Amino acid sequence: MQHIEIFGFPPSTFTRTARLVCEEKRVDYQLQPLEFRQESHRALHPFVKMPVMRVSGQTLYETLAIAMYIDETFEGPQLTPSDALKRAQMFQWISTCNDYLYKDVVLAFLNNDSPSEEQLEKARKDLEIIDRQLQAGPFLLGEEIYLCDLFLAPVIAFVDGGAHQARLLGSLEGIAAWKDKMWSRASFKNTQP
Repeated sequence: MQHIEIFGFPPSTFTRTARLVCEEKRVDYQLQPLEFRQESHRALHPFVKMPVMRVSGQTLYETLAIAMYIDETFEGPQLTPSDALKRAQMFQWISTCNDYLYKDVVLAFLNNDSPSEEQLEKARKDLEIIDRQLQAGPFLLGEEIYLCDLFLAPVIAFVDGGAHQARLLGSLEGIAAWKDKMWSRASFKNTQP
């Protein structure tokens, strides 16, 4: 059995995604703290980001690489579709989470109690795109949970219950129904920051 260590902070959306993947695959892992932006951190990740995974003496960074490794290496539910089109769609939604939602929904509100009207509008428009996709639900690609849902969950959780929750998530029924399913999963509960 391979020993997995995930280095990162529990509130980090990307660290939580790596942990969600482990939980969904029922893979034992140990969450390890980082000395953020110190040389020991740089030794694990040259761009001083998180998470980092150490497995069998090897270090792997970037959340998607970590998620794919865990999904392909360990038994348990398959979190990547076998169909080429669905797999491409999964990567499309992962990129959407990493490139747009993270910037507009997480970074814009991280340590920012007074976001501008423009930031609020941009985040809401991004979330409306997700909501439209989830209307067919219950997950981003239909009936099965895939890695893209595990990238999305920490982003939505970041604003869920926050000061701007009503403005950002109010009346988004697709996201609300998806949240009910995701928030009730053991993986989500086990990775609460």
